[in-house]
Amino acid sequence: MSLTGQVEAGVEIKAPASTVREYFCSKLHHVSSACPDKVQSVDLLEGEWGKAGSVIFGRYANEGKSDLSCKVVMEEIDYENNKITFKVIEGNLLEQYKSFCCFFQVTPKGEGSFVTWTLKYEKPNENVPEPAAMLQLCVDVTKDVAAKLIPQA
Repeated sequence: MSLTGQVEAGVEIKAPASTVREYFCSKLHHVSSACPDKVQSVDLLEGEWGKAGSVIFGRYANEGKSDLSCKVVMEEIDYENNKITFKVIEGNLLEQYKSFCCFFQVTPKGEGSFVTWTLKYEKPNENVPEPAAMLQLCVDVTKDVAAKLIPQA
């Protein structure tokens, strides 16, 4: 049985793809205002917002735990295809997995867009579950951010 794997989920939202990509790329520090019950803070530790190689530290809640954290590197930013790669380099996820990367992509769809999250990971053993709760958190945060980006009528 392979110890590497990936899980993927997508969500259709009403916000334009370029706006959503820009938010997750350059305005990630505002996520806590869109969903304070899920994300407490996102801070830039090294580099610049929206630049590959930047290091970001986030505090979040998941699976009934409110004291979780992770440090990630924005490994790759593809503006043309609205893709961002986040590699986890420290934090709670690496206590459970040997390696963990999050791939974000947003594509235009009608007046809105479709966001796909792909989580790739390596488990230290077969007893570690797939990161289904983390994938759901990514989807839920995306929905909350999208709701904030849509002007209220």
